[in-house]
Amino acid sequence: MLSKTDIIEALLFASDRPVPLKKLAEIAGIDSRAALAELDALREEKERIGALQIIEVAGGWQVVTKPEYATFIAKLRDEKKQRLSRAAFEVLAIVAYRQPVTRGDLESLRGVDCAASLQFLLDKKLVVFAGRKEAPGRPRLYATTPQFLDNFGLRSIDDLPSLAELAELNGGATEAQSSPDLFNRGQMKSAEASSLETSFNNDVA
Repeated sequence: MLSKTDIIEALLFASDRPVPLKKLAEIAGIDSRAALAELDALREEKERIGALQIIEVAGGWQVVTKPEYATFIAKLRDEKKQRLSRAAFEVLAIVAYRQPVTRGDLESLRGVDCAASLQFLLDKKLVVFAGRKEAPGRPRLYATTPQFLDNFGLRSIDDLPSLAELAELNGGATEAQSSPDLFNRGQMKSAEASSLETSFNNDVA
């Protein structure tokens, strides 16, 4: 009889993307708590031997190679990992740390047109349309995707590293030289809220 651990390992190996815990449990015929216990056992086994590891990323679980083998694997591949341009990286970082944001928010912060970079990130499935803002014209809101988490090795948006570390995950080619205020966490304030805050500060000054 096949063990549940082996079934889960086979599922992770066969998938090219992170598999949610609920899906693993469903296919293996066990509850989520039991599936998590099997994953823990599998993870401990892989930590002791071999070149593979089990990680939790982008809302699921995945089999990947251990970091120390990265230089050897890179030699196996013919093409280099694509890095985001500085413009695309800045737009992505603003979306990640301030989401959800509108295109107007992005352009207000960066001071330049962001249409091309935003469309590139949409095409790469790193950013997604996330509804509309309750403001005049109801502009579109944008947020990051599970693909973004997967590409940068993050379990959830709460695991976002510092901007410098995020740049390193992009291949180290992009220097984070912009004002840190661009990337402060938290949703953008509306123009009305900013105006009210300024008025309040002036009144109490």
